[in-house]
Amino acid sequence: MPKRKDERSIVPLLAVVGVVAAPLIFMLGIVAGSQIQLANILTADSLSSWISAIATVTIAVLTFVLAKETWYLREAQIEQVNELRVQSIRPNVSVKFFSSRIAFNLMMLEISNLGKGIARNVRFKFYDKSGNEIKATENAIVDEFLKLHVMSEGLHSLGINQKFESFLFSFYEVKEKIDGDDIFSPYFKISTSYEDVEGNSYSDELVIDFKEFDDVSEIGGGDPLHKMSGDIKKLREQIEGMTRSSSKRLHVNTYSSLDRRQESEERQRWLDERKAIWEQENSNNKSQTDS
Repeated sequence: MPKRKDERSIVPLLAVVGVVAAPLIFMLGIVAGSQIQLANILTADSLSSWISAIATVTIAVLTFVLAKETWYLREAQIEQVNELRVQSIRPNVSVKFFSSRIAFNLMMLEISNLGKGIARNVRFKFYDKSGNEIKATENAIVDEFLKLHVMSEGLHSLGINQKFESFLFSFYEVKEKIDGDDIFSPYFKISTSYEDVEGNSYSDELVIDFKEFDDVSEIGGGDPLHKMSGDIKKLREQIEGMTRSSSKRLHVNTYSSLDRRQESEERQRWLDERKAIWEQENSNNKSQTDS
């Protein structure tokens, strides 16, 4: 492609130089011919014929150069249009390996299409540091990936902004499967290959190095929203435990205005009785004092 661009830039320069140099060479030829007494051979008619022929050749050369540059320009426009069309349907499959928001030791896998087109025939392969493909049962961590049908058999299609997410494993469980190796020693690559709707092939690569998780810690003890949902669940269970019937309905004793009026009347009667007793006692005490 750079060589072709250099050729396109050199052709106009050579054409211009040729067009400018042709009349000069012709005039120098006439001067030289007159000096060697060849001017008698060239009549006026023959001179005009030579000038017309040279002009015709010059116009033909310029027309050829213009046609050639126009053809190059058309090819460049076609390439740009094709490139824009391919970019408008190009998918971009991304593989993400990350810790869950619920707990730091729970590892998740996310496959998403961030491109502008549908991804078809999405396939995944695993490679070690040396570039050798890792098969099943050869690596304990890779086996956890291959347990997912998506990772072992691939996806037929993945739409625009479509996402696939799944839980993979817990660090505590995988640690027991790595015989004599450090939990942070695994290192491998995930190669993702896919096609667009026209069959154009693409590929991406994700490097997974467990050393990146070494000495990493979290604060807060997990996702606050997850904790809040757990607390709401406990509160719901407590409210359900308060129900006494099989219909799960709460039995509530209501307190109406009639109840308040009856309570007020009963209190007033009790006060009147206490007042009468108090007056009777005072009257008896006064009688005893007078006697």
